[in-house]
Amino acid sequence: MSWRKRLIAGLFAAISCLGAAHDSALWREYGLVSTDTATLGKLPVTIYKMKDVTGAVAAWEWVRLVNGRTCDLATFCTAEPNRTVISQDNYVIAFQGRPTKAQVEAFVNALPDKKSTSLPAILTFLPHQGLVPDSARYILGPASLKAFAPELDATNPGFEQSAEAQVAEYKIDNGSPLHLALFYYPAPEMARLHAPRFKLLPDAHVKRSGVLLAVVYGGATAAQADTLLSRVEYEAKITWNDTPPPSPIRPLYRLLVNIMYLSIVLSAVCLLAGLMYAGMRVYRRRYGTLAADEAMTTLHLGGGE
Repeated sequence: MSWRKRLIAGLFAAISCLGAAHDSALWREYGLVSTDTATLGKLPVTIYKMKDVTGAVAAWEWVRLVNGRTCDLATFCTAEPNRTVISQDNYVIAFQGRPTKAQVEAFVNALPDKKSTSLPAILTFLPHQGLVPDSARYILGPASLKAFAPELDATNPGFEQSAEAQVAEYKIDNGSPLHLALFYYPAPEMARLHAPRFKLLPDAHVKRSGVLLAVVYGGATAAQADTLLSRVEYEAKITWNDTPPPSPIRPLYRLLVNIMYLSIVLSAVCLLAGLMYAGMRVYRRRYGTLAADEAMTTLHLGGGE
């Protein structure tokens, strides 16, 4: 083998190693637990078990292809020409082909250790108008930020403070795609402190509202950025999963019923005690065991003569 061929082979090997390391870092960040393969009929299936629902959604957004077509086979589903990728609970499943909904439901029901928790709140804020299909990517840490939004890598957005983000592409007025990064912080103060760092980026347009920090970057004009930023849902849509408090009428009704039951029981006890006492006196009077001092004194009161 000539030195040129060896050099080319070495470069390809280095690129492959870098790609594998990049994928490994992303999988670790998303919380991959295990990977398995199976078959569904004649369809090969790849199964990714994740630590939680958030990691599963992030991995599903990553492994799907851009410009896919949504489907109704699972909570999150993308149909591609030769592949169908779904996310259900803490699993991501890639079918090589087009399974039916019944096949998918049976396959998912057979999966072990499923974890169903609430979906990430940030999913409700990302605008849908103008969104390039399947272009959204979840950012959970430095690895995913460097992979999907390297332009923002120098900002140190605060992943150590539990910050999360979504990046996506949008088209406005048939122009070139615009890039939107939407960061979600646990508290409004965190978003306020990190906003100046994004404003230092060249050609970045930043808007903050509460716990959200929206950044349009990648050469967008001021008008385009304003249009896209105005589409972000800055108001939280909160869904409580807790059991609602009971109606105040029911406890009051139970209290009244309990009082009635207690009154009836006490009345019955008093009546029974009175009957027992009367019976004992009648018995003792009849059989001569009633003492003289226990006899009842009757006053014969009458009118005057």
